[in-house]
Amino acid sequence: MKRLAFLGMAAVLAAAPASSAAPPRVCAECVRTNEARLAGDEFAGRGCGSAGENAAARFLAAQLKAYGLAGAAPDGGFLQTVQFRESTYREPPTLEVGGLRMVQGGEILAVQTAPEIIAPLARVGLADVDAAAGKVALYDAPYDLKAVSLFLKAGARAVITQAPDRALRSWSQIAARSPDGVQVLGVDAEPPPVADHALVFVRPEAMAALNAAEGQTARLLAPRGEPVLHTTYNVLARLPGRGPQADREAVLLTAHYDHLGLVAGQTYRGANDDASGTSAVLEFARMLAQAPPHRRTAQFALFGCEEAGGHGAKYFLSHPSAPLADVAVNLEFEMIGAVDPRHPKRLMLTGWERSNLGPALEAHGAAIGPDIDPDEHFFERSDNIQLARRGVVAQTISAWPKPPTYHQPSDDLAHLDQAFMIHVIQSLAGPVDWLLNSDFKPAWNPGGQP
Repeated sequence: MKRLAFLGMAAVLAAAPASSAAPPRVCAECVRTNEARLAGDEFAGRGCGSAGENAAARFLAAQLKAYGLAGAAPDGGFLQTVQFRESTYREPPTLEVGGLRMVQGGEILAVQTAPEIIAPLARVGLADVDAAAGKVALYDAPYDLKAVSLFLKAGARAVITQAPDRALRSWSQIAARSPDGVQVLGVDAEPPPVADHALVFVRPEAMAALNAAEGQTARLLAPRGEPVLHTTYNVLARLPGRGPQADREAVLLTAHYDHLGLVAGQTYRGANDDASGTSAVLEFARMLAQAPPHRRTAQFALFGCEEAGGHGAKYFLSHPSAPLADVAVNLEFEMIGAVDPRHPKRLMLTGWERSNLGPALEAHGAAIGPDIDPDEHFFERSDNIQLARRGVVAQTISAWPKPPTYHQPSDDLAHLDQAFMIHVIQSLAGPVDWLLNSDFKPAWNPGGQP
């Protein structure tokens, strides 16, 4: 195996000679200015489909135009309109049993639920899965997808279980999500189906009260309201290459510019997630536009509504600015503004082992390495996954994807390490410049494509 790995790297180096030119230089003030604008008061956290997110899209388009890039939207402009229809609750979901009344966003979090379920509350365990049939199954254990699936397969009307840490950290944001997802117009032919069962997370302090109510009738109510139509935008731009196959070997640089917006009266600014990645893509656009034309065409896409389910990227896949077969590689930039104390001098590439992209970037000077948290599945948690599933070698560069500020109001400029962020962009300027001037086309390793 070591011999094969050595030969693979030798092939990469032979196919992709390093550029003799000095790498482009980052404009630190440009990065700071763009970051401050994105994470400031003006855009109110850039919540999916909000006025603040829409205004941020227009700002990004203006910046790319000012840098001298061409618009890559269908009309030749920079904004690709994405409309989506969101399901709603008429009233917040409630769980009533034995005199208890628990409300969505308080003691419970219904992440999937039918409009109405009425059934006996029964404690269940893996030793007797069939006992869940026809019941609201109370599984007093940490959330486990396999266990929940077993209870539902056995005929449970609903499963109530302990909330995982990830849900506890993002309780208010998850509570505000639509019940059945969204229909992205121009992509989804039908609205998402309404669930006929339920999965409910419970805070630890509420589980004991539910255990005491076993055997009584549980009523889980989640009445639906009218769907609401929203608009987001993808911001698309391009720099034409000079090579004969420039447009057939494009390098696509991406980030998502939205965040969580206003939640429970607080502004979630998303300075790191992902104003930092967006600022990086803006700075790459500025640097590359000032350089002599590259061999390959550079495509840029800043996606809307990633946090709500990747609506912008989903639409882009159905209406790409260039045929996906002509995209040689996609580099996504996400959360590069916080230093991971476990490896303070290196970045991570999600899905490192899936392709030969990471080793190639490393060989050309990128301080980059594998994802050291594979159990978190970060490769599947950014917009790159949607392109990867369509065959594009698409991976995300990140610094620390789970800092203490993750999805918290504290993800603001005060908690952002802007000096490190600028260092990150500069460290990748040479490798990105090389990628645009080389004939290296990344490939999935055997079994690596999702």
